[in-house]
Amino acid sequence: KMPHPLTPFICHQSHPDNLPPAVLTVAKALLVNAAAAGLAGAAQPEGFAVTRFAQEMGGNGKCTLIGKGLRTSPVYAALANGLMIALLDFDDTLRPDNGRLAAVSFPPVMAVGEMNGCSGAAVLAAFILSCELAAKLGGVLPPDDANAVAAAAAAGYLLELEPAQLDTALALAAGGASVSQVVVAHPPPLATAGPALAYRQGQAALRGTTAALLARQGLAADGDTAGLFAGWSDQQIADFCAGLGQPYALLNPGVGLKLYPCTAAAHTAIDAALQLMQQYRISAADIAAATISVTPAALAELPYPTPADGWQARHCLSYIVAATLTWGHPLLDTFTDAAAAADGTVRQLMDLVKVTAEETPSPSIPYPCALSLTLTDGRQLRHRVEFPRGSLQLPLTPEELDAKFLYCSRYILPPDHIDEAITNLRDLENIANTTGLFSVLGG
Repeated sequence: KMPHPLTPFICHQSHPDNLPPAVLTVAKALLVNAAAAGLAGAAQPEGFAVTRFAQEMGGNGKCTLIGKGLRTSPVYAALANGLMIALLDFDDTLRPDNGRLAAVSFPPVMAVGEMNGCSGAAVLAAFILSCELAAKLGGVLPPDDANAVAAAAAAGYLLELEPAQLDTALALAAGGASVSQVVVAHPPPLATAGPALAYRQGQAALRGTTAALLARQGLAADGDTAGLFAGWSDQQIADFCAGLGQPYALLNPGVGLKLYPCTAAAHTAIDAALQLMQQYRISAADIAAATISVTPAALAELPYPTPADGWQARHCLSYIVAATLTWGHPLLDTFTDAAAAADGTVRQLMDLVKVTAEETPSPSIPYPCALSLTLTDGRQLRHRVEFPRGSLQLPLTPEELDAKFLYCSRYILPPDHIDEAITNLRDLENIANTTGLFSVLGG
């Protein structure tokens, strides 16, 4: 069998000491953010459902379920934690197509790292390489297959698989997928949110973790382990592999951390609304009409004119802007079924909102938004936002990320566990054994 083209990159992934400091900073912020999103997801009914499932399936009980104070097998921990991180659309977004990285890259490194007592440096290196593969393969493979291969790479790296075993793990995770089966510019992710989409993230994490564990046990993959690149010339494969880590996708095109628990395509609109409210001291009662102009791609990810539930509310631009103008900074409670269905100020304001798709994107500015307001006193206000808070251009400050973690974990973790988790994740490369760190996230 031909060796897998990705194996050399995975086997020789740089130690954090040899990685660009900016990559480490972004990666550790992404880990803190993912833990926060998982803790928020753990408090939802779907978090309890996947926990019950994991308990019923049993396992060796070495791997923590985020926010649950329980342990299960590494594969079911990967599934449950991936689902909980992705559940509330509060995790991260990879530009320009709003891919998501942490929900498939954090669960396998958390599970295997805790199970084997891996060092923080190894966990951090595995997480970064998984994010890199998920991002780069996401341009040439269906997202679920790209994510599963990335998760297998991370788990295999921490399991210290031999090259031949790693070849097998990648082939098993790919499940026969081939880059020749899809065009490079595949359609964007489904414009929906909810348990089904979150399950797909968790399932990819489970699929990759399982593949690595099976490869360690000697399961063989059918056919050519390099089949993922079937149809590519040797030069195309070499060029793709040479681009891994040059630079890392965490820096270019860059990953954003979500300040609001809804689709990233709406975040520039939220920031525009908040800016007008703060600058002119206006409230919903002052607004006679509103026009939101976004790009056609953004509107495609915001397809619901009126939300039927909290999941659809995360992808309804008129609701998101009306809720922001009424209540301010969107929070988890903004996107409950009760909030989305309630009559009153938000629904009345939605009737005054016009949505258009007249903004022109660029490679560096994918989701610009212009918000125009007509006030009851006749004044005309307008604000245009190119980059949302949390993007690579306007990253969250450590204080903002701490506040998000505290908000998501306040009913689950005791204060000393919150401080310990944040401190250790930010110092991950210096942690000798990550078993205790990941255990703290259980609550």
